[in-house]
This record gives sequence, structure tokens and C-alpha cells, in this order.
Amino acid sequence: MTSVQPKPTSISSAEVDVDYEKASPVSEAFKGADASDAGSNIGLELYHATAIQGLEYTKEEERKVVRKIDFYVLSILSVTFCLQYLDKTALNYANLFGMQTSLNLTSDQFSWLGSIFYFAYLVGSNPSSMLLQRFHMGRILGVAAIIWGVIIMTTAATDNFGGAMANRFFLGLVESIVTPGLVLQTGMWYRLEEQPGRQLWWYSFQGWAAVIGGLLGYGVGHINGALSEWTYIFLILGGVTILWGGLVFFCLPDTLVKTRFFTEREKAIALDRVAKNKSGLKNKTFKWYQVEHALKDPKTYLLFFMSIAAQIPNGTITNFSTVITKGIGNFTTLQTTLLGIPPNVIQVAALLISGYLASKIPNTRVLIMTAGNIACVVAAACMAYLPVEDRWPRLVAFWITPSQSIGFSLSLVMVSANTGGFTKKSFTAATTFVGYCIGNIIGPHFYKPEESPIFRTAIISMLAGYCIKTALGIVLGLYMWNENRRRDRLLAETGGQSEKESEEDGMLDRTEFENPGFRYSL
Repeated sequence: MTSVQPKPTSISSAEVDVDYEKASPVSEAFKGADASDAGSNIGLELYHATAIQGLEYTKEEERKVVRKIDFYVLSILSVTFCLQYLDKTALNYANLFGMQTSLNLTSDQFSWLGSIFYFAYLVGSNPSSMLLQRFHMGRILGVAAIIWGVIIMTTAATDNFGGAMANRFFLGLVESIVTPGLVLQTGMWYRLEEQPGRQLWWYSFQGWAAVIGGLLGYGVGHINGALSEWTYIFLILGGVTILWGGLVFFCLPDTLVKTRFFTEREKAIALDRVAKNKSGLKNKTFKWYQVEHALKDPKTYLLFFMSIAAQIPNGTITNFSTVITKGIGNFTTLQTTLLGIPPNVIQVAALLISGYLASKIPNTRVLIMTAGNIACVVAAACMAYLPVEDRWPRLVAFWITPSQSIGFSLSLVMVSANTGGFTKKSFTAATTFVGYCIGNIIGPHFYKPEESPIFRTAIISMLAGYCIKTALGIVLGLYMWNENRRRDRLLAETGGQSEKESEEDGMLDRTEFENPGFRYSL
């Protein structure tokens, strides 16, 4: 939008008697089925009100709105993701401090503790998406954080395989709502060009979580208490998560329309920005026809299989990175804990740089995703085929593998930015995380302790996963590029619809199949 001096009047949906005939240049097209659903389209009334009043604003006003979103929303998403990842992977650090021995678990049983989490995540994926659609997102995520914090603390009380399995199952069930919720939130607050940078920013807190976990493990290693060392990890993390959940409950808004940190005018500016994404804000009505659209969309299947391929290596790294690092160089426990920090610093830097580039250079998301995937292919090949005595080259190669999160996090951007219709977007996100669960269930079982220090089966499975997801990512990019060209040809032949009409299609919760003005961000 062209920057001009703002009008002095504030815009409030409550103050405007909205004339939808006047607001919509294609009002006839939006009668009928959409009219009955109008009350479920969050932000639609305010969108029409701003269209009537002719909202104009300066770049400085827009920057102020973005700064508020970054401060009040992005910071909460980032810390929530950090704690979720740290709590989920606490098992990795607990194993280093004797959890497996303390609970008398075999290697296979410990692998199942990693897998059962994702079985539960799988069960919870679709119900979670429905909860996020129907209810206040901030409240749902806050309650979830409090509950999983309690579950983490009770992990310290488990004393056998059955108890630990039940504990991990319920943890996965509750945490299944977190990452899909953050993906949906990102799409609701930011413009298309801003989403890669912001999404990779909060996703980079996976790396910070691993750094914090390494430092926590190092600190726990110096505790001389009455309890087993591994229990302190769960008690500390669970307590922090419970406190944070209370803050999320009271501070994270559901949508920008219902936030308390915006003035009415700032709400209108924030809504005008995201309306240009042509994918709407939020709709509380679950629509089965949008599920059908998702099932007919090649993107859904490509993202699903990409997620499986990406998470097979992740299932190994998440649960056994400390053991693999220790085996590569025959390091001590404390040395291993500290050597787990560099790969996570590399991961954070790679995510931040990739997010910045994807936001600043148009249509580079698929290229950046592919570059990150190829780096992981090379790293896994080095780990698999370098001689055992080359421990430092093999260790550095292992440090590079967490860069696989570049590809996965950008695939999540494809969900938030390239899917229209809130039900379709929620279903696509849930399907992607079903693939995420399957990959993480499979991954830990390629780890064979008797293969130390090479762990050839695990490393070959990582290499195969990276190769497959690289190929699928390229296919996804070619599909979206070809579809954009097809839509451009139709626009040239028929005249198509205006940008404003396409925006309104998005605000009326239309999928990209119903919105001919929608274009995929590459």
C-alpha cells in the first residue's frame, strides 16, 4: 500500500454500520453459502469497515504495529517453542545421567520411550487442530503448557518401563497442540514476506533449547543431592514450564482483532496487512469440503512425505545425539555435554540467516530449503564413509546435521503462507505433523548400540532421509511454480479478479482452489 499521511479518525468495527454492498466490489459472489458463515470469519466485519472508510497509513505506523507484534506475540511463541522442545528432548540428557540404568531399561525399551511420544502426538494431531480452530488459541496453548509442565515433573517419579511409557504418552498427547498452533499463529499475524523470517526465528529456539539443555546437563552434573542426577532435569524444566504456561494463558491473544495491546486503528492496520496474504485470518467453523480440498492437493502429500523423510534422521538425533557424540570420540560425559553445544549454535545461525534471506529475497524459499537439505546429505555421507579414526571430521559433520531444520521449518512456512481456508490450513498442518510423528517413531529404531562408534545403520538411515526430502522439496517447488504460471495464463486470457476481490476471497475463508487470485510463495 502507498504510504500517505494517516487520517485522524480511528477505525473501529463497533462504530461502523457496515454496508456490505458498498464494501464489496463483488458482493453478489459472496452471498449465499458465505453469508451464513460470515459470523465465523474472524475480522471480516472490521475488514469491510476499513474498506468503507478508505484506510490509509504510513510506513512508520506499519512498523510500529509490527514491532508490537514482535514484542507481544513472537517473543511468546519463541519461548513456548523453546520449552516445548527442551521438555520433549529432556530424555536425551536424562539418559546421559543414568536414567536408563536407574529404571533398568534395555536399549530397545529406551528407544520406545522416544517413539511412544510420537504415537501420542499422532493421536492428538487432528483433535488439537480442531481445538485451535474452535477456541481461544492463547488459552489453549497456556493450559497445554501447564499440563505438560506437570507431566514433566512427574517423570522424575517414574521407576519402571510401564510408568515411563505412560508418562511419555501423555506428554506427547498434550504437546501435539504446540507447533501446529505456532504455525497457525505466524500466518495470522504476519505478511507473506515476513513469515519465513519470523517462523525461522521462533523455530531457531530449538537450537537455543539444545544449548540450554547442554548447560543444564553440565550444571546437573555438579549437583550432589539426595535424588538421582537425572531427576533434577525433569523437576527444573517442569517447574519453569508451569510458570510460563500461566503467562501464555493471560498474555497470548487469540487473533489480532481481539488483542489488548493495539488501538482500534492499529487493529485495522494489522488486519489490512494480513488480508493481502489472501488466506484470511481465522474461521471457527470446521468445513469438510476444505478437508476434501486438502486431500486433492498435491502439496498435502508432498509435505507429508517430506516430513517423514526429515524426521527419520531427527528421531535419531533427538534421542541419541549425546550417545553418538560420545561414541565418535570416546569423550567423557561432561565433555560430551559441552560438545553438544556447537551443533546447536550452528543450527541457530543457519536458521536465522536462512529466514532473513527468504524474507528479503523474493521466491527463494525452495532454493534455500534445497541448499540446507544438500548440506545435510553431504554431512551424513561424511559420517557414514569417513574412517573411524577421523573422529574430528566425523564430529564436525555430525554438527552440521541439525541444519536439516532449515528444510523442515521452511516446509511449515509453506503451510502457513501457501494454504487458503482455515480448515484446510489446519488440516494440512495436522497432516504434516502426522508425517512428523511417523518419521520420529521410525527414526530411533535405526539406532543399534552394538554398532558403536560408527552406528552405521542409524547414519545410513539419516542419509537416505535427507536424500528423499531433498528430492521431494524440489518437486514441491516445481509444482507451485507451474501452478502459478497456469494461473497467470488464465488471468491473461480471462481478466481474472482484482487484488481486492482476491483479498476478500481470503477474508471469506476461501481455499486457494476457490481463489483464482491466489499465488504460491516460492
